Amino acid sequence: MDYSSVAKPSGTGPANDTSEPIRPAIADTASLTRAQLKAQARAPQHRVNRKALSHILQSLDIFVTVIVAAAGAYAMSGGRVTEVAAGELLPVVAFTVLAPALLMLSGVYRIEPREVGLYRVARAFIATGLAGSAITALALVTAPRATELVALFAMTGVGALTVLHIIYAVFIGHWARAGRLARNVVLVGATPNARKLIAANAGSGTVNVVGVFDDRKSRSPAALAGAPYLGSTDDLFSWPLLHEVDRIILTVSPKAEQRVQMLLAKLRALPHSVCLLLDLDSFDPAETSLDDIVGVQAARMNGVEERLGHLVLKRITDLAFSLVMSLFALPVMALIALAVKLDSPGPILFRQTREGFNGRPIEVLKFRTMRHDPRSQDGPVRQVEFDDPRVTRIGGFLRKTSLDELPQLWNVVAGSMSLVGPRPHAPGMRTGGTETSKLVAEYAHRHRVKPGITGWAQINGSRGPLHSPEAARERVRLDLEYIARANFWFDLWIMLRTLPALLGDKVNIR
Repeated sequence: MDYSSVAKPSGTGPANDTSEPIRPAIADTASLTRAQLKAQARAPQHRVNRKALSHILQSLDIFVTVIVAAAGAYAMSGGRVTEVAAGELLPVVAFTVLAPALLMLSGVYRIEPREVGLYRVARAFIATGLAGSAITALALVTAPRATELVALFAMTGVGALTVLHIIYAVFIGHWARAGRLARNVVLVGATPNARKLIAANAGSGTVNVVGVFDDRKSRSPAALAGAPYLGSTDDLFSWPLLHEVDRIILTVSPKAEQRVQMLLAKLRALPHSVCLLLDLDSFDPAETSLDDIVGVQAARMNGVEERLGHLVLKRITDLAFSLVMSLFALPVMALIALAVKLDSPGPILFRQTREGFNGRPIEVLKFRTMRHDPRSQDGPVRQVEFDDPRVTRIGGFLRKTSLDELPQLWNVVAGSMSLVGPRPHAPGMRTGGTETSKLVAEYAHRHRVKPGITGWAQINGSRGPLHSPEAARERVRLDLEYIARANFWFDLWIMLRTLPALLGDKVNIR
């Protein structure tokens, strides 16, 4: 983020900052400047996961290489591939292995926002060119009479992959300039290390430092090296942009053990990864990227590592199952929609804001099961009770059979929910008159994954509204157990057990 356009009043800097004096001398001016900077703080949204992008580009290269090789083999054989000698096809087959391998070794799949696109294309051209030269040389040994055809195939393959990487470079460059490849981070601690990290990040495009939080407000500047001071760690918990943050970095010196432990104990209530910055003295911006600083030189103190393979497989499973289930459920949903409309006045679908991944607000769809009341959207959510007069006749049946949840298949297709995960709760949901998040210290950790239509807690009896602190703690315990054990087979087992568990449940209010 660039806050350079905001005036930096002169004055005496805080004791925990070695930057140039930027703190206003007049208290009112300081408060005004802080408020202005805080209002201007922005966390870029709709960002691109660089690890996922890397795997997608590699998969595309392999796919295109196989297609080019198949077309080349067909052209070289005149359409009679099975009648061609193995020696003549060997160079073509070798290209499908060599080209992707050399591209990977060349480092083109490391998505570095600050890298010049021309260098990425040049590396791709050299790697594929080496693969083309190698198979041409191989053809001199295995298929001397087809050497010219193999050379023509090699040039075609090299050209196709190079053009593909030119397209990649254009998209990567565009996303980098838009800030969509940068991680959103906030710093806790207005320290010299924090200032070094912010200064090193200037123009790198790898990490977006949204702002700084520090409990010692009286010693914190209005801005630290251009990044705004956004308040204390208590303010961090209620900060409206928190759900857009990927990582929280503690910039307090590891030697200050007591303060580090105190801050970690406080930040453990958040679902975000929390890292302790170890050292910036040896940082060389020309040799080391901010990814290295944030990833390697920051010790992970809280949160879980991103398992990209599991996330990709889970998304593929969600899409495949939800699309098929939606197709088969369409006639049933049409009948339910008609029944809801005829039963009571109001919309067919009920849309409610719930907490999604990282606590992001998402709009969850359900068939309306209660009498329409526009005022119900305001204020804390009142959970359903036994014989609740708000529930309609058809609504009671839909709740008992959980058919009211069918529209959430569309949430899964859209990507805001998963088939399996902790059930999405409403912001500010209360249990026994107290906000549920205040009853369980680990409550926010259930937001480390996307919410689901069904989950481990649901098949273990924790369904419907929560009416006691013990019930809330039990559900969170089961949700966290699911997050720790989550994998494809575990998800499949939960889905298979969902229907029998629901049909056999005669106790929980739904």
